[in-house]
Amino acid sequence: MKPAQILVAETRARSRRGGSVLLVALIVLAASRIQGADRAFTPRLETPAPVRAALVDSQATAATRALMAALVADYGKRTWSGQYHDSNDMARIRDAGHLKPAILGGDFMDYSPSRVARGDAPTGYTEAMIAFGQAGYVITMSWHWNAPTNLVDSQEQPWWRGFYSIATTFDVAAALADTNSTEYALILRDIDAIAEQLEKFSDAGVPILWRPLHEADGTWFWWGAKGPGPFKALWRLLYHRLTDEHHLHNLIWVYSGDKPDWYPGNDMVDIVGTDAYPKDPGDPLLSQWRTLNSRFNGVKLVALTEFGGVPDVERMQASGVWWSYFASWTASTKAVPGATIARIYGSPAVVTMDQLRNRPNVGSTNPPTAAPRSK
Repeated sequence: MKPAQILVAETRARSRRGGSVLLVALIVLAASRIQGADRAFTPRLETPAPVRAALVDSQATAATRALMAALVADYGKRTWSGQYHDSNDMARIRDAGHLKPAILGGDFMDYSPSRVARGDAPTGYTEAMIAFGQAGYVITMSWHWNAPTNLVDSQEQPWWRGFYSIATTFDVAAALADTNSTEYALILRDIDAIAEQLEKFSDAGVPILWRPLHEADGTWFWWGAKGPGPFKALWRLLYHRLTDEHHLHNLIWVYSGDKPDWYPGNDMVDIVGTDAYPKDPGDPLLSQWRTLNSRFNGVKLVALTEFGGVPDVERMQASGVWWSYFASWTASTKAVPGATIARIYGSPAVVTMDQLRNRPNVGSTNPPTAAPRSK
C-alpha cells in the first residue's frame, strides 16, 4: 500500500451531450453478458452468493442505480478492469492489448483546501475526469484528504504529505467531539469543497464509485489515526453532509478496509474493498478474499479497490476469488510485462471498456433523476 501524488489528467476535454445514462448502463450490462457468452471461461470453484443491487442512498439517480445493477449482474461471472489514471499506465495497457480499462480512477487530493492555500491549482481536473466518463469509462474517485489544519510542514514532512498521520497533528477525535470548535468547522469546510467538485459530476449525469477515507484501519492516514470510533463518526458525517446537505445522489459508496471493527455499517456502504500490493502480482489473494467474503457474502459486492500491478484474474477466479472489479494504482503497471497485460485484459474473465465501444457516451448533460440539490 503506497499512496502517491495523483497525476492530473492530461486531457482537458469539453463535456459532450450524450444519451441517457440509464440506457447506457443497461447497454453495459447487456454487452457484458454477450461478451461473456462469446468467450467462454469456466472457473473451477464456487462463486459468491448474489447481492441485491439496491443502494444505501434511496434517492440515487437512475444512472447510478443502473451502474450498480450492471456490476451486480456480472458479480461471480466476470471482473471489471480498472486503472487509476496515469498517461504512462494507460499507454502500456493500450499498447499491450489495444484495450482500455472499464474503470478509470482519479483523486480529489489537490482540491483539499490546505493544499489549495499553498498553491495547488487543479484547474480543469474535474472537468477532464467528467469528459473521460462521457467518453465511456466508469469513474471511481478517491480523496487523499490533506488535513484541514495543523500540518507539520517540515523538511521531512512537507505540507503536501498532509494526508499522512506523521505529517499532521490534526486530532480528528477532538475535532468531532466539539461541534463548536474551529477544527470541526474546518472539516465541514473541506467536505463542502469536495462537494463542489462532486456536484459537477452530478450535474453532468456521471455516477461515481466514490471511495473516500480509504485504508483508515492502517492508521497511516490522519482519518484513521485515532482509532475506529472517530473514523466511523467521520464517515457518517461525510455521508450525511454529501447526501442530505448537498443532495448528491450520484455516488456509490465504496469502503476500503479489512478490520471488522472499523466498518462504518451496511447502511452507509455499497461496496466493500481491500487494497493489496503483494510481492507476487499473480498472487490470487485467497486469504484476503475469504476474510471479506465470509463477512459480506450475499450482502455487499467485494472489490479489489487498489492494487499494485495488474491482477491475474483468471488465476483468481480459478481459486474461487471473485472481485467485482480491480483498480490498479498509478505507475504500478511499469513492472508488468506487456504480454501479461495483454493476456489479463484480453481474458474472457475480464470486462474492458473496449467491449462496449459501440455504446453512446456514459456521461450525459441531461438532468439527473434525483431530488434537486440546494445551492
